[in-house]
Amino acid sequence: MEYVSLLPPEIKLKRLEKKRQGVLIRIFIVLFLVLLAIYAFLLISTLLARSDLESLRSERELVESQIELLREYEVLYNDMNQAEGRANQAMGTVTHWHSFLDRFALTLPPGVWLSDMTLNYAADSGNMNMRGWGFSHRNVTDMLNRIEELETLEDVRIRTSSETAYEGRDAVQFSVDAQLLPGSPFLELDEVQTGNDQSAEEGS
Repeated sequence: MEYVSLLPPEIKLKRLEKKRQGVLIRIFIVLFLVLLAIYAFLLISTLLARSDLESLRSERELVESQIELLREYEVLYNDMNQAEGRANQAMGTVTHWHSFLDRFALTLPPGVWLSDMTLNYAADSGNMNMRGWGFSHRNVTDMLNRIEELETLEDVRIRTSSETAYEGRDAVQFSVDAQLLPGSPFLELDEVQTGNDQSAEEGS
């Protein structure tokens, strides 16, 4: 069964127009709410960004104030390193004699004794000569093997080795030469100066 509207055409047009207006109003409301949400999001994001920016500015001001306080210590630190460098140039890299002689004495094996020992050191190099006796060539060889392990000496070589008698007993008289290596600096420079200089440059 068909539905037949008996309403006049004018009323039909008015109802259709109202329906269209209702749809347009709802679309407008939806668009308005969407734009309002976007605006609120942008506003909140801007406020948060400004807050972060202010926080970063405050931290930067604090760091810059700390750098200014440390500049005085940086100058003193550099002056100290320069003074240590001048002291090392003046003193050179002299061997620590006490430590060297203690270690050397511990390397001498039984059956070997020295008659004299000469140590010369100038600038950054030196040499050592020692003379003495041993009960046998084996004792002398054992002594050479031991002193060659000392880090302060290199190019250890025997100059003379001859059989002789010592207080009525067979013995071997020897003479040994060696090169004396430079010791550690008179003052140990702090090697973190470069890192501090770079940190100061980055902060400025």
